[in-house]
Amino acid sequence: MRYFLISVFSFLSTMVGLCASNESVYKFVTLPNSSAVSALGGTNISLQNQDLNLVFQNPALLSNEMNNDLVFNYMNYISDVNFGSAGYSHNIDSLSAWAIGMTYVNYGSFDGYTKDDVSTGEFSAGDFALSAVYSRKLFDRIRAGITLKPVYSYMDTYNSFGVLVDVGAVYYDKEHDFSTGLTLKNVGVQINGYYSEEDSQHREDMPWDLQFGVTKRLAHAPFRFSLTLVDLSNWNLDYNREKTKTSLSSLATESDDDDEIGWFDMTMRHILVGVEFIPTKNFYVMASYNHRRNREFSLEDKKSINGLSFGAGLYVYKFNLGFAYSQYAAAGNTLTFSIGTSLDSFK
Repeated sequence: MRYFLISVFSFLSTMVGLCASNESVYKFVTLPNSSAVSALGGTNISLQNQDLNLVFQNPALLSNEMNNDLVFNYMNYISDVNFGSAGYSHNIDSLSAWAIGMTYVNYGSFDGYTKDDVSTGEFSAGDFALSAVYSRKLFDRIRAGITLKPVYSYMDTYNSFGVLVDVGAVYYDKEHDFSTGLTLKNVGVQINGYYSEEDSQHREDMPWDLQFGVTKRLAHAPFRFSLTLVDLSNWNLDYNREKTKTSLSSLATESDDDDEIGWFDMTMRHILVGVEFIPTKNFYVMASYNHRRNREFSLEDKKSINGLSFGAGLYVYKFNLGFAYSQYAAAGNTLTFSIGTSLDSFK
């Protein structure tokens, strides 16, 4: 199985360039799936804190210390879109484990009209994904994992089905509380498109991403820092936009003179920075900065805290409770709630 995981990772890394694109479907699989992930900027693939939710960020983070863990998450997304997820894990043997997860997005109900403004009644839209995860310890400090994700999406009478795959690896030095992670996410195929064109299905690209992360806890202070690099296969994150000049910081002012994103600004859009304050083993506070979110949601002549996220967690009795707040735009705040436990603790 060790060589199988290595072969899968190598194969997907080689083939993924064939499907590279800025436009893709099933973007909901890139949303933060828990309060901790949301508080750390939306993605974290290297944090080692035995949180089952992180397994769905990087399957290699699934360890044998998570046996019989159970998690539930809910996020009140922008415009009252409802997002939720759940997961369960179980050991196979002393080296390997499996987990299953479910994610859903409910966009609510809408009033439908034709191009001639004739009402067609009410319709709904939503997304759904299952996750089947397998991980195994390959060497003393290295673990690898793979996730298979069937995905279903619908809007009114249109629907689509696809299959995605994540593969990842983690290096963890427990003695120095240092870890790194590498993940190739959401590589796959849209089996059924939302509609047909001529004699074939209209198929779109997947939201694949190559990510690298580093996490380090200070030896003599209650702080842990995470640095996550995203969209490593796609340097240019530009899109059709109007020039904006307002930012949380002055990091991107080099692009104000023209409509091109400067080199430093573009680099920062690939970086997520997160910090945790852990005064005790039963309580923690998190904060992060997402520069890309800050720049893309900035409004001219309006200051905001776009790109900043905050969160906290508390271990109460046998449960881990988490909360996070993120601002995507001036009118687009999100709240995320998480609860987790180990069923073994009730035995």
